[in-house]
Amino acid sequence: MWLTAPSDAASRLVPGQVHLWRASLDLPAGRVRELERFLSPDELARAKRFVVYSAREHYTTARAVLRNILARYVSATPADLRFSYSEHGKPGLVHPANSVRFNVSHSHELAVYAVTNGQPVGIDVEYLYRRAIVDRLKIAHRFFSDREYNALASLPPYRRDQAFLACWTRKEAFVKAIGHGLSCPLDQFDVTVDPGEPAELLATRWDVLDAQRWSMKGIDPGPDYIGAMVVKNNDVRLSYWQWDHEQFE
Repeated sequence: MWLTAPSDAASRLVPGQVHLWRASLDLPAGRVRELERFLSPDELARAKRFVVYSAREHYTTARAVLRNILARYVSATPADLRFSYSEHGKPGLVHPANSVRFNVSHSHELAVYAVTNGQPVGIDVEYLYRRAIVDRLKIAHRFFSDREYNALASLPPYRRDQAFLACWTRKEAFVKAIGHGLSCPLDQFDVTVDPGEPAELLATRWDVLDAQRWSMKGIDPGPDYIGAMVVKNNDVRLSYWQWDHEQFE
């Protein structure tokens, strides 16, 4: 499914299409130091604030990959890109001027990226074997909608961990797509929970028609991961690209 992207992959992005990229964040330390040349001073400063060494390395790699991917779409050099951030922290590319919209998520040793031509988009990925939360149902009861909680509770206990993460990635992708992040109450909209069912935005409390304006798709980032993508488009076509670290400019 995830193909090595040809050099002209970016030119194939048209309205209604979403390009999904994935990249490994597990690189040798020396290679990560080389990637720092792509980052802005504020990104380098943020990287240094990570206390955990692996988190600092993964952040640096993820930002370098993001800049190199986006540079392909706007015909610019990665280091020259400039970003803005919304009130809730959603990034946007402001220089050079363009219609590209994007979103990023990373977990453990993997990053995923979604790129569109003008459509708001959100993406989320989770590592399936992250440290388990003691009581998934308790967390779901506190944060998920009643519909989602009941769906999760109806599943056999051995399926709940993956179902909880499926629900979480779907909800996280949606709140990132609308630009609110976790400031949006997670119990104010419903998504499908069972990872065996298609990912779907079922309803929103604030507008009965809003769910019809968005497309939600489950994505398979690879072994040991689960993910979801949401875009404001009813007729969405997905392309899956694998970032090759040899493609850095």
